[in-house]
Amino acid sequence: MKKKDNFFRAFDDFNIDKVARYGPKQVERLLNDAGIIRNRLKVAATIGNAKTIKTLQKEFGSFKKWLDHHHPLTKEEWVKLLRRHSASPAARS
Repeated sequence: MKKKDNFFRAFDDFNIDKVARYGPKQVERLLNDAGIIRNRLKVAATIGNAKTIKTLQKEFGSFKKWLDHHHPLTKEEWVKLLRRHSASPAARS
């Protein structure tokens, strides 16, 4: 949690629209930012998650509607569901 503020700064306050559009230039910037954990897989996962949320917003009208559509689930079921959506071709584009 010590680096929380640095993460928000580095990832544009976790603005989904901005993070989903990150490309190689932003990835390199993040990997050179000493204020955050500089792990290529974690950076890629954050960007991929933003893209997944954008896809779900488009399909369901909002991320909240998607969450409500699948409520209630156990933690394990949520993880499985999110992984399935993250692996879809639409989520990777």
